[in-house]
Amino acid sequence: MPTFNDDEVIVGFDLDGVIIDHTQNKLKISSRYGIHLLPAETHAEHMGEHFTPELYREIKSQLYDSTDVALGAPLMEGAFATLAKLREQGIPYYLVSLQKNPMHASHLLEERGLWGNYFTPENTLFAKNGEEKNALALQIGVTHFIDDEPNILDIMTSIPHRILFDSRGLFSEKRDYDHVQNWHELEEILGMAYR
Repeated sequence: MPTFNDDEVIVGFDLDGVIIDHTQNKLKISSRYGIHLLPAETHAEHMGEHFTPELYREIKSQLYDSTDVALGAPLMEGAFATLAKLREQGIPYYLVSLQKNPMHASHLLEERGLWGNYFTPENTLFAKNGEEKNALALQIGVTHFIDDEPNILDIMTSIPHRILFDSRGLFSEKRDYDHVQNWHELEEILGMAYR
């Protein structure tokens, strides 16, 4: 696995599927509608295939709005520890996330103990689409961007180091960027163990 030891590293993170794990909530909500998915079928680029557009909009509302279910979504294993290491090592990082309602995302970050400690208005940016997400990342000088959606990384071609957070190994055919399956591998690829 390659590592990057560039002098200037500025990390950009997506939120859902990288920092926050919605898998169990997606399984639970889908089953309420009689659809029983496997964890691999809950990925954002595949989940909509199992529902009508109207039902999928309703499910996403339950997943991402400030509902009790949404606010109960846990952090991805290892996320908290790695964010702490980034801060300790003085590596600048930003959250650059697609969100229809940024207040819901901020509320979730607060519930998980990240808002105010690891993410603040100064290092948190929300976009309405992939192109805006790319533009924001470029504007703040992101050198390494981590996202769980290949369709977003495909847009971000100007970011020097695009990293796919592929926790289930669903996108092995995507070779235009590096892959990690967990936060430990992300630490390795960012060269944090060598700092």
